[in-house]
Amino acid sequence: MATGDVVPRPPEHVRCKNFGCNKYFDPRCADQTTCVHHRLPPVFHETAKYWACCPDKKAYDWDEFMKIPGCQTGHCTDVTKDKKFLGGADLRAENAPKRLDDEVPVDPRKKLDKLREGLVSIGVPADDFDRAWGRLSAQLGDLSLVVQRMNQLFTDVLQNADGVLMHVAFA
Repeated sequence: MATGDVVPRPPEHVRCKNFGCNKYFDPRCADQTTCVHHRLPPVFHETAKYWACCPDKKAYDWDEFMKIPGCQTGHCTDVTKDKKFLGGADLRAENAPKRLDDEVPVDPRKKLDKLREGLVSIGVPADDFDRAWGRLSAQLGDLSLVVQRMNQLFTDVLQNADGVLMHVAFA
């Protein structure tokens, strides 16, 4: 066979779906293959091409990009990945600033529900919490004020926890 001739694909063989491998293999014997591939999909942003797992190895030519060696070794697979490539929109979404208060409920009742859920998860009886905020609600008449008062009470307890724990330990 002359140099440069295409070698036919063996029957029953499929192309490896790992990023950057592209070898043909027999899926019935995948555990007998050695696959050098990339962990994450390729990124095509403007004219740069690189693998998301190896961002320091960029190429601007397709052939050079395809020569970037894989960063991990494993076995070939015929399982297709969910995300085949990343682009500029993906990069911008990944690096967009995240609001710290996105998960904070605005409605005072929802704040109380979240607090109740957290306290119950550490062993505080739900009925005790319900009675406490119910009494505060009757006194203050506004759930926003109840939330503010709970905040102040818990802050005071946490700030004084060292003294309380020392007192309990030596009592």
